[in-house]
Amino acid sequence: MPLTIDELGALTGTTTRTIRSFQTLGLLDHPELRGRTGLYTGRHVDRLHAIRRLQDQGFSLQSLAVLFHAYERGESLGSVLGADGGAARPVVARALGEVDDAELYGFTVLQGSPGSTAGAARRSRVLLSIVPSTLFDQSEAS
Repeated sequence: MPLTIDELGALTGTTTRTIRSFQTLGLLDHPELRGRTGLYTGRHVDRLHAIRRLQDQGFSLQSLAVLFHAYERGESLGSVLGADGGAARPVVARALGEVDDAELYGFTVLQGSPGSTAGAARRSRVLLSIVPSTLFDQSEAS
């Protein structure tokens, strides 16, 4: 039985504004439209209950968006966390000292090949020091 947004809000203890906000954030699918009326299904009810339950456990809306999008792509929790060699693996490897900053941020091209002297010279300094930043005159800053 389809629900209107007001009925969905009443059933889940959520405001219509929150429902629309979740849709904007990509946490909740938009309803099927019949004329100008949006109709929600049990799938929307389940998702809203999941969002509220996970928020109560301390998950932020941003982290929920990452989890839900990964779920919809068919990814495992292991791949999201990098536990199965997924995309988060460089972060874990860096924490363990297995990956340098250049590899983590995709700057290995700037370092040259492992045997080159140019690459060795670049690796000896902090890699991000070569990225330009905003300069200002310190004498005028005080």
